Amino acid sequence: MLNWLLISTSIDYNNIMAHYSEKLSSLVLTDNMDMKKHSSFSTGGCAEYYAEPRNVYDCLTVLEVAYQKGLCVTVIGAGTHLLVSDTGIPGLVISTASMKGMTIKGNLVITAPGEALDNVINQAIDHNLIGLEEIAGIPGTIAGAVSVNASANDKSISDFFLYADYISKDGHIHRRPCFHDYFKKQKSAFRSDEMIISIALRLTPSRASAEARVRKEQYVEKMYIPPCRRFSGEIFRDSPEMRADTAIRIAGLTGPNGMKAEFSEYQPNSIVTYPGCTSREIYTLIENGRNEVKAKLGIDLDLSLTLLGDFQN
Repeated sequence: MLNWLLISTSIDYNNIMAHYSEKLSSLVLTDNMDMKKHSSFSTGGCAEYYAEPRNVYDCLTVLEVAYQKGLCVTVIGAGTHLLVSDTGIPGLVISTASMKGMTIKGNLVITAPGEALDNVINQAIDHNLIGLEEIAGIPGTIAGAVSVNASANDKSISDFFLYADYISKDGHIHRRPCFHDYFKKQKSAFRSDEMIISIALRLTPSRASAEARVRKEQYVEKMYIPPCRRFSGEIFRDSPEMRADTAIRIAGLTGPNGMKAEFSEYQPNSIVTYPGCTSREIYTLIENGRNEVKAKLGIDLDLSLTLLGDFQN
């Protein structure tokens, strides 16, 4: 496997770099990265190129390389809400999972994209800020939660969202404010090639932090993440007619089915996999489930899970 050591490069990106005084850190760009290591399903092929920046300077550097090489860019977090094709992902995959850091100012929580959602919730409660515990138990990073507008217990991340700073694929830095027209339930307000670099959430000050922590742990237990960790959260969006988990349960799709992937008996709108499972098998389960719900209940289920790569061949 070939590794390139990238250093500070020359493109100006309309003087964006003039806003920063720190030196660009070195960054390793890897080819043929096995995406099984970066997906909660532990399935899928290789990314043509892969990078894991640790700060905004790394982000700008790797985007410049993508620009120079004419590579398409796909941004991911910790890989908890995506399914990678067994044939892999063309172009450059950028993971923001290593971008850490958090600041709390009054009732604002400002966090880097790679912080785990669970950690953001815990830190907020420690500072007597409540609200986020309502969506506890959703696996993955805070940026991943924002990207899909993660929802649970009738709350969505957009209920607390103030703004996010992100870099577009041309290297420009933007701020997206809390205009909720950007968000729909379990729908992304960001494109797959837009890289979130900072998120600000506005929470509610409260002295009832102990009660909030109890609620948070209850929601975590309710979500249930299997010990095998081969789990990705909700697969389908709720339809206007019925919740997706209810539709899957009524259609009798949960539990063992002869494959190495199955709809969870505890959380029907999630999939648990077993060693040896492939992305094709998971995709087949999803399509069969969607067709069965349509045939038995007349309900169309839209996919919430993100598909990366080719699933048509």
